[in-house]
Amino acid sequence: MLGPRRVFGLILCVAHLCRASHLSCSAPLNGDAVSGNYSCLLQRASSKRTSASQRQNRAVRHDALLQGASREVKCADMQIMLPPSPKMQPLENIRWVHFPKAGTSFIATIWNYACGQGDIPLDLSVSQNYAPNCGACYDFALMDRYPSPTYCSPGVLSSSFVTQHQPVSMDVITASGLKVVGFFRKPSQRLISAFHNSLHASGFTSTEVSALNAECGVAGPGCFAKYPGIAGCTARMLTGGNCAEAESARDQPFDGGEARLEEALVTLKAMVFVGITERWDESVCLFHRMFGGRLNAAQLVDMHQGTNHEDNSYDESVLDGFVDEVDEQIYKAAEQRFNELLAEHLGSNASSACGGILLQSDSEDDTAKTCSCEAQQRECGVATEHAIDCGQCPKSRLQYTDNSAANLTCEQQTGVCLVDGSPNHDIFAWPS
Repeated sequence: MLGPRRVFGLILCVAHLCRASHLSCSAPLNGDAVSGNYSCLLQRASSKRTSASQRQNRAVRHDALLQGASREVKCADMQIMLPPSPKMQPLENIRWVHFPKAGTSFIATIWNYACGQGDIPLDLSVSQNYAPNCGACYDFALMDRYPSPTYCSPGVLSSSFVTQHQPVSMDVITASGLKVVGFFRKPSQRLISAFHNSLHASGFTSTEVSALNAECGVAGPGCFAKYPGIAGCTARMLTGGNCAEAESARDQPFDGGEARLEEALVTLKAMVFVGITERWDESVCLFHRMFGGRLNAAQLVDMHQGTNHEDNSYDESVLDGFVDEVDEQIYKAAEQRFNELLAEHLGSNASSACGGILLQSDSEDDTAKTCSCEAQQRECGVATEHAIDCGQCPKSRLQYTDNSAANLTCEQQTGVCLVDGSPNHDIFAWPS
């Protein structure tokens, strides 16, 4: 369990406007394997040397944030307009290639860009507890709260937009004119994270998943990473294949994605945006520099590299020396592409895509007003005091009731969700 630490805030300095933004700690989430309180979103790890178990716990908690763990944002101004790149072009026909464990939280950036650019900002601190069988599904929960037909600008998202781990390929990109975006994570970290997420193997049959768990569930991440069909996830997903390669999908011995490497690198170069999970905030800021749109403070996760960065990383010795050779080459190419985009859109004089966004310690007696739906005690609709949109009553939550077909409405004045005319705060209170 992480001990109490001081909360860090954002000082958002853009053009002539400087306003303070603050973050607070959130409660544990139902359905998540991580127990105990989550660390604050933008707080620094201790500079003291940590034990292996402490480092492991920090990495797991940090992983939860990457995958959409609930967070409350206190802010004086949620939306920030970063200075655009001279080459800035609005983005349309977006397709997200979502590699498992590379950062589900990127949906917050995509959704805010496509659906949250109106006069009233969205509250992106939605609980990832989507439904009884989907307790760690931030992407689905966010889209349920702010459905595309109501909130999103026409044409920004592609008709084939999905948040799950669907592959892309050059043929699909060319045929549909897709603008593909995605984040790449260090392969060793992604593999360990996938192991801790119930041995995540998107693409395996149920029989193969059972066999994988039986062989590697106790043996550990090294066994998982070496298991036939696991390595080379990004190579396959960039060439039309699943992250995990089922035995039925190959007629040759498993090669870890080697045969797909060249084609995968071509697809990577065709992506309009490449983010790096280990450089999260810089990637998010670059996205807005390239494509415009206001940045919401809740899009930022503390992924700063530095002397304490390793405290948020898994101990890679658990892989027993295994290296995902193919995905390492793709990751290296992704880093190179990311740096090229930085240079292209910021020039040599810019030190960071985030420019004037600085971290500053916040005082204990902070009196900044909270612009969250939770603080306004609203379950839906627009909170007029601080002008924040709390969205629609999430229909998926009806699955927690005895009547999933009940009539669900929002009482706009009070911001209460009504099930057949009656409130049910246990289910709909933000951010439950």
